[in-house]
Amino acid sequence: MRYKINDKYALDSDKYNWILIETITPKTKKPYTKQSYHRSLKQLSKALLDGMAKETLTRLSITTSKNAPTTKPYNLLMDNIVKDLELFLQGALTNEKI
Repeated sequence: MRYKINDKYALDSDKYNWILIETITPKTKKPYTKQSYHRSLKQLSKALLDGMAKETLTRLSITTSKNAPTTKPYNLLMDNIVKDLELFLQGALTNEKI
């Protein structure tokens, strides 16, 4: 069972793990896939969010200011997003099996 999230990420599973499949497309070479294995949907959600956040941050110019939020609100926000993503993946994967 493979569940495609977007052009870059897909999910799969084996008997013991959830598998995050990332398609990497270098500018000068042929695309290839990288797989990472996770024991729980929470770990998988966190890895997916981290990958997407890194991709987004590299495209954005980041400026710092005196009014920039501290890491505590950022971590709280990320934890909430991971929980929501975990619930979404559970629902999507349950519907996929039907």
